[in-house]
This record gives sequence, structure tokens and C-alpha cells, in this order.
Amino acid sequence: MWQFFADNPWVAVFAVITLGALLGMVRFGPVRLGAAGVLFVGLFVGALDEDIAAAVPAGVSALGLALYVYTVGLESGPAFFRELRGQLPVMAGAVVALAITAAVVGFVGHRGFGIDGPFLAGGYAGIGTTTPGLAAAQDASEDPTQPAVGYAIGYPLAVVITIMFVSAIAARRRWTARRDPDSGLPATLVTRTVQVARDLRWADVPGVAAHRVLASEYRPADGVTRVARELGRLSPGDQVVLVGGEDDVRAATDALGSLAPRHLLDDRSAVDYRRVLLTNPDLAGHTVGELGLGEKYGAVVSRVRRGDFDMLAHDDLLLQLDDRVRVVMPRERTGEVTTYLGDTEAKVSEVSAVSLGLGLTLGFLAGIPSLTLGSTTLALGTGAGPLVMGMILGWRRRTGPLVWTLPTRANLTLRQIGLLLFLAVVGLTSGYSFRENAFSLFGLKLAAVLAIGAVVSYALMVLVAKALGQSRERTMGLLSGYVGNPAIVAYANSRASDSRINNGYSTLFALAILVKIVCIQLIVGL
Repeated sequence: MWQFFADNPWVAVFAVITLGALLGMVRFGPVRLGAAGVLFVGLFVGALDEDIAAAVPAGVSALGLALYVYTVGLESGPAFFRELRGQLPVMAGAVVALAITAAVVGFVGHRGFGIDGPFLAGGYAGIGTTTPGLAAAQDASEDPTQPAVGYAIGYPLAVVITIMFVSAIAARRRWTARRDPDSGLPATLVTRTVQVARDLRWADVPGVAAHRVLASEYRPADGVTRVARELGRLSPGDQVVLVGGEDDVRAATDALGSLAPRHLLDDRSAVDYRRVLLTNPDLAGHTVGELGLGEKYGAVVSRVRRGDFDMLAHDDLLLQLDDRVRVVMPRERTGEVTTYLGDTEAKVSEVSAVSLGLGLTLGFLAGIPSLTLGSTTLALGTGAGPLVMGMILGWRRRTGPLVWTLPTRANLTLRQIGLLLFLAVVGLTSGYSFRENAFSLFGLKLAAVLAIGAVVSYALMVLVAKALGQSRERTMGLLSGYVGNPAIVAYANSRASDSRINNGYSTLFALAILVKIVCIQLIVGL
């Protein structure tokens, strides 16, 4: 059986992906392994026969990694640059914490236990759950199987210890947040029809000026329902449909009057509303205001759904392909609006070969230059070059006719394929070495070093966030992004419903990967 895998490596790769995906679905306490299940199944299969590693096709892991990090960069780039100014102290603190962790792992592991740099570098990548970091450690090591051993030992430690930290943070009810008192954007949006009871300018309604509440439909006391565009003064007897977070809509309702007995949206005879899929490439990378729906069709956008998240629309919100735009419009203009925005399901999974190919080319080129410091050579490589370029291009969104961003579903598909290929190949090629090293006194020593490093690392990040006045919720998100594991942020979201968790995750996710890659190459130099 094992010789069959050695003779047919592609069968082995996809069998590992299949079984690993099944393992990733199994729940271990509050989390699932997810894609990491492919790595552990690959290690198991690779450990069965030494010939399997030699038969695995070369270059597959590099391609898979490049697809993964480039698509991550496209998605995380806008959030990183948007948060750069406001979260710069937190980012700097995270960089210092990661550098101190690298020093602790390197010093304790090498000087205290005599463990070689490649094992420690892979373990450092493991407690940071950074797949690109594992690739950087392998590229910098003479024996690429050694970092994989450290990664496989460090990864489960990271998940377990981080879950414990997030649980401890969530349990803290008294948490001073000097610089992060606001709840950020609402986690969920609600729609309410309000009966106006007093004269009030729309601009003076709480939450309107801050873009936390908007109006989608309006019916004057003696008129017919119309799209709520450019509202002025509201009078008693008017009805208006408010959209926003629960607390914001409640405050606006109290200021205006009370909930109406009937919901205006129930009557669609004059005004219609629907979610329209944005598939027109000419509109990607533009803001809601630049769509010109009000001027062209007398319509307004109330929400934008991206992936699993609903966002309250405002004129400065940037749109991307595959967004589901909720439009409120005159009923007779529905066909024109949907045609203008695209609304073609077939285009959701389409990928521009020109922008994808050019972006990856630039990413690989960015990974080539290197800097030699003593016996250590630093380079972005295939792990960070495409990531950096993806972040920049994702932030730019488009250049002339070229749209750099990908439809959300296409991005996630390419990312998943790339990650699964990379982890399957790494597991198969490193399994035999893992078998020889992990289940021994050496493996116990390495696990002890990585456990110490993980506790020190996560504690430093929490202390940085607390010292800088970040909220309990944002701290959970920052720690999740610092570690860089989707399972952790999912667990954090299960403990608290607050948009600051996801914002914190986006702030540090890409930055932490880049810093870890540099630290990993320095550790290998040991």
C-alpha cells in the first residue's frame, strides 16, 4: 500500500487532502483543526515509508503557498492600511512582542536544550500558526523536514494555549479601555419603521452624522411612500425606515418618536428593495457614492453584505466584486438597477487571468532580493513576496482597467486550494523525519521550549493591548490576529458579539505574518 503511494504521488496528495479535510471537521473541544488536519494526516502517511517523500512532485508546495498568501494579502491589505494610523502603537507593540518571543525561543531552545535552529524556527512558526512562516523556515534550512517537525509540535500547543488566553480575557468583566470605548460598527443590523412625533431636522437625529443610522424609505403624513433621499425636516405624522445597529436605531427612534404600527417595507407597491450581486467589473473599487444610483435611478443603498458580514452603507464605503448590495429603489427602476450592477451569478467565480498572473509575477519578483547579515540571509521569498504585493494591490483595488481584487468566493476558493496543496506536500515530505524526532526525549524538549515561548508571546500581546487602553473585545481580536488562526477568531466571536474582534484580527494578521517570517529566518541562522 505504501509503495503504491510512492509510485503514485498525486494519489497520495489528494488522498491526504481528503482524509485531512475529514479530520479537520472533527471538533476537539471548542475548535476544529480545519485545514491543519491535512498537515497531520500528511505527516502520518509520510511517516509510513521514506520513499513517499522523494516521490512527491517538486514545486507544488511553492505554488500552493503563493496562491494562499497572495489571496490573503488581497483581502487583508485594505484593513491593514486603513488601521495603520490609528493602531500604529498596537502594531509596534506586536512587533516587539514577536521579536522578544523569537529571542526567548532561540535562547532557551539553543542555549538551554541544544536544539538546532531549523527545529526552533519551525516551532516558532507553529506557535504562530503561520503557514508562510513554515515555508520561510524550510527555504532557509538545509533540511526542510526539520522545520516541519517543529511546526507540527508547536501548532496544537498554539491552538490550546490561545483558547485558554481568550477564555481568560472573555471572563474579565472589569476591563478598562481608555482608548477604545466605542463598540465600533454594529455586529448586526436591524430595520425599523418609526412614527415621527416631533419636528426635527434629519441631520440632527442621533447617529446620522456619524453614519451609524440611515433612512431607506420615507412616507410624509399626507403623501405616498418614496425612497429616502436627501431628507430635510421631519414632521409629526411622518414615517421613516431606519437602518443601523440595534442600539443606534433605538436611540434614533427615541429622538424621533416611536415604532410605527406597520412596517413600510411590507408594502412594495411603490418602492421595492432587494439584494443585488455586484458583478460589473467597471464598478469594482469604487465607492457607494460613486455608483450614482441616486442621480441615475432615484435609489439608495442601505447595506452591503461581504462574505458573512453586513455593513451599513455610506458614500465612502468601497465596493468589490461579489458584494451583495441592498438597494431601495422605485419599483419601476428595479430592472435598470440590477442590469447596471451586474447581478450575474456566473461571474461570481470568474477570475481575471491578467490581474492574477501579473499580481503573482510582481509578488515573486518582490521575494527575490535578499539581505545578508552575517551567516543569515533575509528575503521575502515565496512566502512573503506575494503576501506583500497582495496587500498593496488589495489596498489599491484597481489600476485603470485592471481590477486587482477578486470576487470573495473566488478568493476563498483559490486560498483554500493553495493551502491544502501546501500542507499536504509538507506533511508527506516531512512525515518520516517527524516520526524519528517528535516521539522522543528530543520532541519533549522541543515541546517544552515552544510551550514556554507560546505563553510568553501571548502574555506579552495581551499586556501590550491592555497597556495601550484597548478594549476586552479588541484585545481578543488582536490576539487572534497575532496568532493568525481563523479557529481562534471564530472562538473569540463565540464568546462576545462585537465588531472590534474582527477589526483587531484584521489589524495584526498580515503584519504578524511578515514579522514572523523575518524572525524565523534569524532563528534558522542559529
